[in-house]
Amino acid sequence: MLASGSLYVFSLYAPSFTGQLGYSQTQTSAIGTIGNLGIYGSGPVAGHMADRFGPRATSLFAALLVGLGYGLLFVGYSSSVDNMERGLPPTPFILMAFYLFSAGVGNSASYMAAFTSLIKNFKQGRGIALGFPIGFFGLSAAVLTIIAQNFFMIKASNHSDTQERLELDTGRFLLFLGLFGGLVNVIAMVGLSIVPAPEIELPDDMQGERIITPSPPQNAAPSVQEDDEQTPLMREGIVGATMPPVRAPQHSNAISGKALFLDSNAQLFFFVILWLAGTGLMIINSISAIVDAVAASESEGLSVGHEGRPLASVRAIHVGLISVSSYAGRILAGFGSDVAIQRYGAYRIDVVPLASICMALGQLVGMFAPLRWLYLCSILTGFAYGTFFGIVPTVVAELWGEETCGQNWGWLSWGAAVGGMLFNLLFGVVVDASRPVVDGEPQACKGHRCFRLALLTSFVACVLSFYVSFSMGKRQRRAGG
Repeated sequence: MLASGSLYVFSLYAPSFTGQLGYSQTQTSAIGTIGNLGIYGSGPVAGHMADRFGPRATSLFAALLVGLGYGLLFVGYSSSVDNMERGLPPTPFILMAFYLFSAGVGNSASYMAAFTSLIKNFKQGRGIALGFPIGFFGLSAAVLTIIAQNFFMIKASNHSDTQERLELDTGRFLLFLGLFGGLVNVIAMVGLSIVPAPEIELPDDMQGERIITPSPPQNAAPSVQEDDEQTPLMREGIVGATMPPVRAPQHSNAISGKALFLDSNAQLFFFVILWLAGTGLMIINSISAIVDAVAASESEGLSVGHEGRPLASVRAIHVGLISVSSYAGRILAGFGSDVAIQRYGAYRIDVVPLASICMALGQLVGMFAPLRWLYLCSILTGFAYGTFFGIVPTVVAELWGEETCGQNWGWLSWGAAVGGMLFNLLFGVVVDASRPVVDGEPQACKGHRCFRLALLTSFVACVLSFYVSFSMGKRQRRAGG
């Protein structure tokens, strides 16, 4: 999981694409968007592969694509820097986007290999069993940011400002991402597996005995209650401590494919994913551009951020805050949902409106906060994003069947791919349209006006997510009595 989230660190090196290669903000946003399309859009294929061929073959596939994708990005970036120094055009941004797309598909396969292993190996306590490992998916950006800050910073060659002494060595960092992701997935190929459920053996003195229970009346309901989403996953056995509880399959009639597409709840949930994931991905991919614009309006240049920190350091702090808060959200979503179900009879879907509120608050902060308070935007957005994705895979498995959870979650994750594409492109277009033009050359945009319209749109999307997910939970509570 830690290696599967390397695309979340895109915002750390995205300024190099605009600053070193001369790409516009729309082009840079398009690269990040197509990368997100790779990780989320390939979900159905990666999920089907994990369901059918198992986690080991899927991890091998992931290792090849992650290494190839980031390796080509390294070559494309390094050659572009050389070309720019000689007055030649850089690598076309669409090629760079394709390379990141390949790495995204590899990240998706890596995630699905781990996800299907967890969902099929852990039948009880699934919230925390999934939430803790999946949390590392969100934490990966923080870990990679720390690595970048300590091992991949070089002296800036194009700044006269002495306070901006260091910048990211983007080429070497991209090469590291490819080697690291490939190696981790090779190790996963050896270690991941689906463990068969152990058979329950009765004691010798009970073997051969027949336990007779009174036959229920003809019109009586069955004595074994089928679990639904409200059933606590951490509950203790009802029969006693000496014998494991007998549980009916959660979804003997699991659905997938066309049946999933025609399911009204799945359709609504798709839009919730589109709105919330799109908002989160927009902030994750564009936080450096937001920091640059706000810092430019508060200082004479783009090199110094709040309290005199180099702007590269401020960007890294925001990327790390998003990652750490996302990790915390994923952990709390898994553990908290198990506790809420067990003690209060809640539903897992009830977590989604809370994530929507948190995400909406993050957008409000981003629209108006000065640089010293902009950290709240990153924290709230990261926490909401992590909370949402910490609970959604479990909801998908419980509502539409664990037997097909990989491909179902893959299809629904197309909502994240579409949302990321729409919101990231919206951000790029809004920023480029707000840039002043001097002598026919677009200049850097300063202040919140550069992106406020994009964040206002994402705020409305969060409100819609709250309404739809709250309505879904209300209907479930009514149906469950």
